[in-house]
Amino acid sequence: MSTKHIKRIGLAAAGLTATGIMIFGAASLASAETASPTPGASTSAGAGSDHGAKGGSNDTAVTGDELAKVTAAMKAKDSTVTVTGVRKDPDGSYDVLGTKDGANVMYDVSADLKTFTLNAGHGGGGKGHGGGGSNDTAVTGDELAKVTAAMKAKDSTVTVTGVRKDPDGSYDVLGTKDGANVMYDVSADLTTFTLNAGHGGGK
Repeated sequence: MSTKHIKRIGLAAAGLTATGIMIFGAASLASAETASPTPGASTSAGAGSDHGAKGGSNDTAVTGDELAKVTAAMKAKDSTVTVTGVRKDPDGSYDVLGTKDGANVMYDVSADLKTFTLNAGHGGGGKGHGGGGSNDTAVTGDELAKVTAAMKAKDSTVTVTGVRKDPDGSYDVLGTKDGANVMYDVSADLTTFTLNAGHGGGK
């Protein structure tokens, strides 16, 4: 075998070794990036909870036959409730929004449409806002007009369907946007608006 031929084989082997090192290094880097989450990244657990973390919402709008079925079940449970919208949670249960006796209400409804729990944050007992009876009150008259105007100034695409006032002076503004039900937590001075994660999307 000539010296020139041996030299070519040596160069080829060196090239393969270098390639192997590069591939191993890239694989190791990818593995390290997979194992180590980005600093500051947060999980989405609880993002869809009522008055919980202000992340993205995992619930979806209910339409068509499913909406009709849930609405009928709600009416059968309480004929005085006017359903204004329904959201479906990842576990298959529903959030039924509506009005009753002039006040906004929301029911947590089981996936089999057999269990109806009035959400305390929307006009009555049940879970939410710490359980027990709700301390928020319906907003009417000039105050309602003022809060509605502030909401429209913040986002003109929101149609306000009702406003509740919490004991600390802040407001829960319920409405619709792009065909979906939304709820904003609004500060008492009407300067801070936070989209509630459990009612139609993140911030």
